[in-house]
Amino acid sequence: MRYLSFLLRFLRHRFDLLEDTADPDVIEDSVESSTSFRGTNLWVLIFAILIASVGLNVNSTAVIIGAMLISPLMGPLVTLGYSAATNNPDLLRRAVKNLGLAIIISLMTSTLYFLLTPLRGAQSELLARTEPTIWDVLIALFGGLAGAVGLTRREKSNVIPGVAIATALMPPLCTTGYGLASGHWQYALGAFYLFSINCVFITLASFLVMRFLRLPPHRFQHEHEARRVRRLMLLAAAIIAAPSVWLGYRIVQRSVYEHAAEDFVKEQLDFPGTYVVTRQIDARRRRINVLLVGPTVDSARLRAASKELAKYRLMPTTLTVRQGLQAYDSLDAQTLRQNLLEDVRARQNQSELRSEAEIAHLQQLVASAKTALPTPEAMLREVQVEHPAVRRLALGQLMRPALLRDSLPADTVLVVSVESRGPVPVPERERLVQWLRARTNRKQVELLVLPPPTIQKLLPAKLLVPDKVVMPAKK
Repeated sequence: MRYLSFLLRFLRHRFDLLEDTADPDVIEDSVESSTSFRGTNLWVLIFAILIASVGLNVNSTAVIIGAMLISPLMGPLVTLGYSAATNNPDLLRRAVKNLGLAIIISLMTSTLYFLLTPLRGAQSELLARTEPTIWDVLIALFGGLAGAVGLTRREKSNVIPGVAIATALMPPLCTTGYGLASGHWQYALGAFYLFSINCVFITLASFLVMRFLRLPPHRFQHEHEARRVRRLMLLAAAIIAAPSVWLGYRIVQRSVYEHAAEDFVKEQLDFPGTYVVTRQIDARRRRINVLLVGPTVDSARLRAASKELAKYRLMPTTLTVRQGLQAYDSLDAQTLRQNLLEDVRARQNQSELRSEAEIAHLQQLVASAKTALPTPEAMLREVQVEHPAVRRLALGQLMRPALLRDSLPADTVLVVSVESRGPVPVPERERLVQWLRARTNRKQVELLVLPPPTIQKLLPAKLLVPDKVVMPAKK
């Protein structure tokens, strides 16, 4: 029991959000300042929409991220959650009004851009914002929680820009503008659906954080008015939460169905010699439509594959398998184009990863080349240019162990032994050591100068001690 109480105190101390919460007046001022869209905020919103539209148009991820960084769309959403948590109806009305204005301005700007741009094709970055998934729900929820926590701290950090990038409010609005400008209503509805999900879950997350922090509610002159506002705010919170739960549930169902259908097509419709050209998966109507190219697959094998639908928990599902290019239609063309763009995007990412790995490998090779020793033959030829008396040269490395009384770590000493035709003066030896240190890029160099061969024959073995010159390392 004692250990449990200690653990609870430890966790409470580590995960306490109330300790560094900013003053309520500071939080209110920060929230209200990010709500209004006029002057600077409005122009920044327009420029951010244009930047994001250009990024989607040219398929540039970096440009899209830059637009999300400067986007002020997070402000009204956090204000909605704050006003609902603190029972502030005036602030709630202003937040709704400004969010509606921001959406209208954004749609007008992006639609106008895509009407004027000469690039009409839908790139992979744009197509990625046309259909929400369960991951978008989770990102919006956790991003809203992080944004609300970061906004209520005494010391501001980079949480809000990070949340703006993660939740991606700007690209879905620009994709909606593209759909309106090009007449692709499915793209427009899907992208606006994704934007709505982000808005709902960010608002819900902000509301939960503000309620958890127990911020002081808005003061009213009469208690009956406060009770009426609290009921309205609870109703508004329920209206916001109910669609979010329903949307989340439907998206989870659709994502699970789509993943299971993809696995079914890959594993059960992969017949020898055939190729799946397109696959159309409709989770709402529970339909799978596949176009095969190659040798004709008999009906018995197709029926056997259909029986495996229950194994993937896809029942009931209508499976349609078309064979041959004569069954190719306009919907296949659209699906194939989208699949090709996704493949191109995946290949680009893989190419970038391979390029980064190759660059890192080349950097390692360059670093190792800098520390690698040249061959003794090459060194001898270079040494003989300045010191013609040198006949032979040998290279070796010794590890100088670290001493207990010495703070220096273990180091490697380069040992160079040379044999000359005659005596080598001390100044020449010092110059040779300096050159060796610069040539081999080594700090510790020890030079051993052997006597000439004729003298070696005349001297006793105990006197054959080479002259030694050691140059200290540069500090």
